[in-house]
Amino acid sequence: MIRLLLLLGLLASWGVGQSIRVVEQRIGAQGGALQLPGIHVVIPPGALVSSVRFRLERLQAVPTSPPQNEVFFIQTLPEREVVGIYRLSSSATNFLKPLEIELRVNPPYRPGNRVIRSAIYTWDGQGYVSTQVPSTRETHTLSRLELGLGAGAGGYPAGLVLVVLRAPEENLRRECQARGGRWTGSSCERR
Repeated sequence: MIRLLLLLGLLASWGVGQSIRVVEQRIGAQGGALQLPGIHVVIPPGALVSSVRFRLERLQAVPTSPPQNEVFFIQTLPEREVVGIYRLSSSATNFLKPLEIELRVNPPYRPGNRVIRSAIYTWDGQGYVSTQVPSTRETHTLSRLELGLGAGAGGYPAGLVLVVLRAPEENLRRECQARGGRWTGSSCERR
């Protein structure tokens, strides 16, 4: 009985029932993987020569240090949904083979629903790159040969911040036009 109570106390202190927010792992030349709900990172065999530290975390909000103009555009929309915000950090910047980062972007597709635009914003230390994802796809895979300096966290120099957002297209178009932009069907361009 005492052992059971101690075990229950230990599990409660670990936050059982809460989702895991950070995984850290040392990965060598044999390759490996890091995973959190919504994201799966694969470091293939032969991508590294020696053992490298990696950290994958799920963030509560978009970090405030990089410029936010692109991401904040979609974050201000009515009915927008933040699917996930993640940071992949590493003690290495370059790889001999590309890393694969698979992100969950959409729920299972149902024809006839509203047109939802999903976007992945990737911060690499220099700027955000936006990738549009069709609503018919549940996941999207990115591959990277390098991570950006200054985008890491927790003592890791290199990394990526990945923001997955989605919103109804009519809201994107309306917000873009209200800001004086031109909606192209996938992005808001300045006039």
